[in-house]
Amino acid sequence: MDCPQGKTNPYTTMKYPLLCLLAIIMPLHMQAHIITAKVIDETDSPATGATAAISNTDSIALAAATVDNDGAISINTKLKGRHILSVQLLGYETYTTDINIDGDIDLGTIRLTPEDNELAEVVVTGERGKVIYKLDRQKINASTALTASAGTAADILKSMPSVRVDSDGEISFRGSTGFLVYVNGQKSMLDGTQALQQIPAASIENIEIITTPSARYRTDGDTGIINITTKRETKHGFSATASASGSTMMAYNTDINLSYVHGSNRWYVGGIANRLKDKSDFRQTKTTNVDNYLTTSHADGTRYTAPSNYIAIAGWELDLGKHHLNIEAQHGRTRTERGGHMSYNEHRELDGELIHDHTFNAHDKISNTKHLAQGTVTYAWILNERGDRIDVNGRLRYDWDCLEYTESNLFDLSGTRYEGTRGYEDEHHWDFDGTASYQLNYAPEGRLETGYQYVSYSEHGDYSIKYWDRNHADFVWQDDLYAPFFYRRQIHSLYAMVNQRAGAFEFDAGLRGDHTIDLLTIKVAGADRYIKRWNLFPSAHVRYHADQSNIFSVSYSYRTVRPGIWQLEPYITYEDYYTKLIGNPDIRPAYVHSAEIGYNHVFPNGNTLAASAYVRHRSDVAERVRVPYEPGVTLDSLINAGNDLTIGIELSSRLKIANWWSANINGSLFNYKFDSKYEGCTSRSNVSYSASLINNFTVGPTTKMQFDANFVGPTVFSQGKEKAYCYFDFAVRQQIVKNTLWASLVMHNVFHTARYNSTKRAANLESYTFVRPKFPNIALSISYSFNSDTKEHSGAVSKGGAQFTGKDF
Repeated sequence: MDCPQGKTNPYTTMKYPLLCLLAIIMPLHMQAHIITAKVIDETDSPATGATAAISNTDSIALAAATVDNDGAISINTKLKGRHILSVQLLGYETYTTDINIDGDIDLGTIRLTPEDNELAEVVVTGERGKVIYKLDRQKINASTALTASAGTAADILKSMPSVRVDSDGEISFRGSTGFLVYVNGQKSMLDGTQALQQIPAASIENIEIITTPSARYRTDGDTGIINITTKRETKHGFSATASASGSTMMAYNTDINLSYVHGSNRWYVGGIANRLKDKSDFRQTKTTNVDNYLTTSHADGTRYTAPSNYIAIAGWELDLGKHHLNIEAQHGRTRTERGGHMSYNEHRELDGELIHDHTFNAHDKISNTKHLAQGTVTYAWILNERGDRIDVNGRLRYDWDCLEYTESNLFDLSGTRYEGTRGYEDEHHWDFDGTASYQLNYAPEGRLETGYQYVSYSEHGDYSIKYWDRNHADFVWQDDLYAPFFYRRQIHSLYAMVNQRAGAFEFDAGLRGDHTIDLLTIKVAGADRYIKRWNLFPSAHVRYHADQSNIFSVSYSYRTVRPGIWQLEPYITYEDYYTKLIGNPDIRPAYVHSAEIGYNHVFPNGNTLAASAYVRHRSDVAERVRVPYEPGVTLDSLINAGNDLTIGIELSSRLKIANWWSANINGSLFNYKFDSKYEGCTSRSNVSYSASLINNFTVGPTTKMQFDANFVGPTVFSQGKEKAYCYFDFAVRQQIVKNTLWASLVMHNVFHTARYNSTKRAANLESYTFVRPKFPNIALSISYSFNSDTKEHSGAVSKGGAQFTGKDF
């Protein structure tokens, strides 16, 4: 039989033999009893990772279990009589209670209390959204992010020093947009920034930022993982939450969640409907030299983005203590749309002689519409009183009626069409991933985890395009460009992880092996591909608790960035008439080494400081390189441009200035160096920085205000550079009915200071782009809850901060 595991404090080697001897001589005929409880933290969230132990009166631990992801513990034991049950979680006071075991015992709900000076978790930010630093991640409490009111997950993230929301609302970690998005530990139904934009802030409990993911996670994404935990109602009976928002940009968002809990069962349904819209003034000057034709075009107008989502969700959850099952289904429709209305002045010379000087009006649109359905199943089985467990989960998604549509229109001043294109990519997708893992708690503060994961993505479709024919005054199909295609990626993965705490040290280490199979068949000469790759991906994290106020950490992770199907497609698509794009079936994956050192400190007055230094090296970085294609027209093609190295430092401090005023100061400074391996790019380096000051004011018992100041420094890329800019946000939240009804007002970019300036240079090409968000951008949201554990809501609608729509043209 299993040897008991002892107290939750570290053991000396002499105690293990004694515990094993006690286990051997215990009477085998004693009847087993089950001790159950639900463990939560101060925010009413499950205290995942806490350890429960049953000890005798001499403080010798005789049975133990680990709290699961839903906060449940179940200890199966043959002990009888008076004992002591204790629950421990790093950063919280130990909970103890006397129990008399003579049958099954249900202890109900146990609430853990945070320590005044946390040992293993450091509260770094205050009312903006408390951040807890764990061994391998940062955990952001989303409920008090005021400027995320009338916003999405993107708005909650933008205050973090390691995260930047820039340009079209794209999220980047430390200058890179390569990351995965998970929701409640499962890969999101959508990807990247689009996934973050469709999750209302009102439905989010917390967000985890994992910059050096361990081997248990998928290796895609050069800068890590964002895991979003949504709010989960646990009160018995019926409960509901809802919010509705609108903005001066004609954006809107509504979401509703209904839940019913009875006994071990929880049923829930919900849905979101939103349209997030941004507009920017756009100016661009582009000069090309092709076949001695020197062409300069001046563009002036407006560009917009307007993504919309309609998604319904329903699920059932069964919690039997040792067995936990969750079945969930989602169905919806998503549409991303962007475009512009521009005036173009085109000046063209041949060998110094004027050819023409024309002015055109242009209207372009790019949209991607899909219907989708997804089902997920997760099952956890607690095997014994040590908390050993088996986890199995699977996710299957199907997209149909998918249409990627591009449209460009060019008219002269009389309204006569001069040029035009219509591009269509009809397709459908299958996407599946499944994981089976086993966790062995070989010691009170040590565990071993191993697992297998299978990932499969397939896409079937065809691409067709038609051009405007001036002679026929009609659009004509380009039969030679018709390209049906099939793409499939499969990844088989095995991983093993060990986690151990010994005295003041805590560490984990892991190794993951991936076997990737890529298949591309397409009706383009020489573009079919069948590629197999084997890779090993190690990870490690170490943390040292010097004392209750000082914690040091070191981490390392090796990852990859695999190209997606849209990057491999070897045919031309249009952003507008003057900007074309093409994929590359020979693009190689990039490989990334990431390492960082962290330090957390809690001052006696409660103020906090967190600092981290990091280095990231990427090889075979994939970049879009712009080259002259035709007179006045550029082509953006994807190539493995070279290697880059980023070395930086991040600081975050929370200051309690007065009882009614707290502030968070975040800063980032990094040096970026790009080493070109492609003749169309230039090796370059620069120092960039960003800073934010987040002020939180408690005006009264029911009113809160927040004012953010944000500064984003200059940066460089493979063919150019971007200038610095700043912007300011203001928010106020009013509780109308206690714990039931809230209203929030948010003003983004309140002084209209955000503006994007970039310059790109290459052989025979120079372009300058200026983008300034439309003003004003004001959003109002109303949130309501009934019989809900949620004490505060943040609302939902449009992205905040500096949104530069059209910067990539």
